[in-house]
Amino acid sequence: MTMFVESPWPAIMLCIVLEIMLGILFMRTGRGLVVVAMAVVLAVTAGMLVLERIVVTDTEQVEDTLHGIAEDLEANDVAAVLASFSPDCPRLAQVRATLDGVTIRSASVGPDLEVRISQLTSPPTATAYFTGRIDGRDNSGTIPYDRFARKFKVKLQRRDGRWLITDYEDAPLGSKSF
Repeated sequence: MTMFVESPWPAIMLCIVLEIMLGILFMRTGRGLVVVAMAVVLAVTAGMLVLERIVVTDTEQVEDTLHGIAEDLEANDVAAVLASFSPDCPRLAQVRATLDGVTIRSASVGPDLEVRISQLTSPPTATAYFTGRIDGRDNSGTIPYDRFARKFKVKLQRRDGRWLITDYEDAPLGSKSF
């Protein structure tokens, strides 16, 4: 059932199928009651679309967190990026040192983003898999290229209503490590 609150497309597709079926039924029978049923299907679909916009699932919260980090990277807001990490993340010092040495022009989370939520842990955890792309400049000049694209596996944990990164792994594009 979460598919109806994570994307508008299941509700839209269901509406289209039902409206086509009811349209065929109306053409065969000519009964006004079928038109009423068609109006009810449209009203229910509109309600489902409103519900989809109102309800923010854990998966959507994780996606929003990752896209927010990409926006903070583009703004070169190191403090905001670091605030997205759990204080006990083992790679936090490495992230801080890296961010202090670069100027980022653009950052994005790829469309291949896949989030897996585990409600069985306390607190709940999530693992996100995606391709991340960063276009930036190494301030020290030691890295000759300025485009960085890698596959990421990011582990998050919900704390105080926020999803924080607890650890991550990255691998070159084309690798099959995740």
